[in-house]
Order: sequence, then C-alpha cells, then structure tokens
Amino acid sequence: MAPESHTLERIDRQILHALQIAPRAPFARIATVLGVSEQTVARRYQRMRGNGIVRVTARPQVTHRPNGSYWSLRIGCRPGTATALAEALARRPDTSWISIGAGGAEITCQIEILSDQIGLLDHVPRASNVLTFGAHQMLHHFPGRGEIDWILPDNDVTAEQRHFLADGTERTATTKVGDARLQTADVPLIESLERDGRASWASLAAATGWSQRQVAHRVGELVASGAIYYHLDIADALVGMGSAANLWFTVAPAHLESVGARLADHAELAFVAATTGTANLMAAARAVDAEALYRYITTKVAAIEGIQNVEIVPHVTRVKQSHSLMIGGLVREPPR
Repeated sequence: MAPESHTLERIDRQILHALQIAPRAPFARIATVLGVSEQTVARRYQRMRGNGIVRVTARPQVTHRPNGSYWSLRIGCRPGTATALAEALARRPDTSWISIGAGGAEITCQIEILSDQIGLLDHVPRASNVLTFGAHQMLHHFPGRGEIDWILPDNDVTAEQRHFLADGTERTATTKVGDARLQTADVPLIESLERDGRASWASLAAATGWSQRQVAHRVGELVASGAIYYHLDIADALVGMGSAANLWFTVAPAHLESVGARLADHAELAFVAATTGTANLMAAARAVDAEALYRYITTKVAAIEGIQNVEIVPHVTRVKQSHSLMIGGLVREPPR
C-alpha cells in the first residue's frame, strides 16, 4: 500500500462524514456540500475504499425478523488463546464488532440470534479456552448524532445540507416502517449490497435479474421499513482515532432513557444501547488517544446525572467491524 494511504486529509474525512449521513449519496451531491468537484470526491473515495480505509455495506436487520435479537458477548479467555477464538468467530456471518481488549484477555463480540438458532450462546461457554462468559441482550438502540459525527467531531454540516445529501436516496422512500420483509428472492440483492453498499443500480439489476427501476424500488422499501440498514466500516486508526474502548455503564433505571439519549449525541460515542445485565447500558467510544478518552470520561460523562458506574474496556485489537474483517488495521471484505 502506498504511504499516502496512511494519511487522510480533512477533505477525506469530510467525504466519510457525508457518507455517514447518506451512504448512497451521489458523489455530485457530496461535492456540492463540500465545495469541491465531483471528480475529486469520486477519486478520493475510490482510493480510500481500495486502500482498506472504508467499506460501505448493507446488512439485514435481525430485529426486523420474528423473534430476532442482538446480543453482546464478553468472553474471558485463557492467556494466549483470544486471537484464535476471535478469528474463528469473525468467520461467522452472524457475528460483528469483534475486538480483543482488557490486555488481550477478553473478547467482545456482537451476535445475531433467531429464536430457533441460539448456537453461540450455548457453544462458546463450552470451549476449553473460555474462562468467563457474559451474554447481554441489546434491549434498545439509542440513535444520535454521535454514530454519524464521530468521524468528524468538529463538522460544520448544516441541517439543510444533511437533508440535501439524503434527498433522492432510498432513505426518503415513503414505505411505512414494518411494511416490507426480506424474501428469498432478495438474497442476491442483499449479498451484492453486503459486498458494496454503493453498488450501482445497473450492477444490482445484473445480480438479481430485475430491472434497475425494480431494484431501486425494492431497496427503497427494505431501507424505509428497517429490514436492511447501511453501515460504514472504517479503519479507525487511519482516520485519527487511536483509542477505542467499550464503555459499560450502570445507570439508575429512572435515568436510563435520558442518559442513553444524551450519550448518543456525544461525538465520542459511535454506538449506544441499553442492555441486560448488571451494567445496563453499553457504548462504543472513539478518541484520538487515551488522554482524550480520559478527558471525555471526566468531563462530559461525569456531568450526566444518573450514571452510577462506568467500566472502561480498551480495545487492543479490532478483528471485525460490522461486516468487514480487520487485517493489519485495514478494512477488508470477508471471503465469500
């Protein structure tokens, strides 16, 4: 990889931020908002994608299916065994966000569970190298500005520009939430979008055998109903986020809703959810370095009423993002 790929300019991060707002926004719209040429946006995006800095992917939403749920696993391992187990978990299609933390002794892993397929919840605790095991169901996701703005905390994108980026994409479809469900016929479409969430309508039409109009309409239905969602898998360290950690909060029940909503708007947190377990709220933190993470905990977090305790579990190694493997710190497509 060329040395320049390790250094991102502000325009690169602005492009990534625009894609966080609207993952399928046309390059021309992004260029208008950023005040650069469409060719500049397209060239820089393709360079970042090719160099393993970003992948746009679309995933089925498991909670949109009957009895589907997300769980966060905390797996304590025997010394020296965490990497092998994490890599094995990463090869599974029902896992995501796998990290090795706590000095290399703990794996954090998100899994998808359907009512009749509880495999990992049963199998992982039986592994000989597993010393401790905790399974925490995600009860509620708190959407907020943090999951979009963490990539560029000092962004200056206006509300009108955000609307402009999303206007004309499938996010503006009129399908009511819950109307569309994934069908067997959608499998080629979903597989193509998992590989490239910005795949052209022409390539999606070729993969499905449908017309471009049919493809666009179906994707719009699925996104608007919540059956699928887009995500940017990003090489955190290469965009300047040198410190990542999972934060496990213990919050008084009366404050859980307000605390979760407030945390979700913090640019330092890319994800916030209420969970089962002693720690009833978890968050994924991103910071420039450990000192910045410390300042965040002792200022913005400390100012929130209702937080009784916070456990900080720093990441040593990220093994898998939403759908991408992390290899040498770079985002790579999983093998088919």
